Amino acid sequence: MRISCSSLFLWEYSVYDIMEILLESGITSVEFWAETPDFWMCRNDETSIASLLEAVSMMPDGCTIHTPVLDLNPASYNDYVHEATIKETLWSLDLAKRLDARLVTVHAGKRTVHRHPTKEDWSKFLKYLKASIKKADDLDIDLSLENSMPGISSMCSRPEEMKEVLNRFPGLFFTFDVTHAYIQSPEMALAFIEEIGDRILNVHIGAPHDGKPHYPSHKKKNLDKVLLALHGSDYDGDLTIEINDQVYSRPLSREEKVRELTEERKYLELMFGKEGL
Repeated sequence: MRISCSSLFLWEYSVYDIMEILLESGITSVEFWAETPDFWMCRNDETSIASLLEAVSMMPDGCTIHTPVLDLNPASYNDYVHEATIKETLWSLDLAKRLDARLVTVHAGKRTVHRHPTKEDWSKFLKYLKASIKKADDLDIDLSLENSMPGISSMCSRPEEMKEVLNRFPGLFFTFDVTHAYIQSPEMALAFIEEIGDRILNVHIGAPHDGKPHYPSHKKKNLDKVLLALHGSDYDGDLTIEINDQVYSRPLSREEKVRELTEERKYLELMFGKEGL
């Protein structure tokens, strides 16, 4: 079991500062979002890549990678967006290989308009997965699909949809975003564990609060039942802290972010038992 943290909670810092803050918080692994600004804005510069390699080497338990998603959609109506999403994911896999990342997390598609996905939308998404899995297999990297936030246009926000996709691609794994599931209902979150818990390689942890995701879990403590179910299932992968710093009433200082991450780490250690870490 490894406690990790998404780099986007520390989006305003350099890659070196991100790793130093995590280490100060007692966190020894990072889920590095490719779109972390300090890297993303000059990602094609070999000096920037070398700096990232050096920074990640500071982490005793290494890293995972999250592919670019902010402007992208593997099921987009727009063929250019669809193809760009494939291209960016393949690039992320090459980056992951250079960083010796354990796994790469990708997002599911969604229909471009606010309506239920069509067969054509699903076909595009599956084409994206096929290309991504082939590249991941060639590089010997685990690819892990994240469950989506609920919504009429979403794909893979429910256990039955995720299970169907995972069954179609036996080499694909599951990044379980607890909040995305729990925000629908606690029962939905538990169903993901019960039905496809054996495919989980990464868990994103942040609590729902006022109908929004990614609030600090140690402040709400409304995920206890789900986290205990994960622990009871003998889950032994990454526990990735995913907090949106915009849930706070004001910007946090470096010291405050260290304090928040330390408290979140301690909460997860308590829920899962230090002997499992």
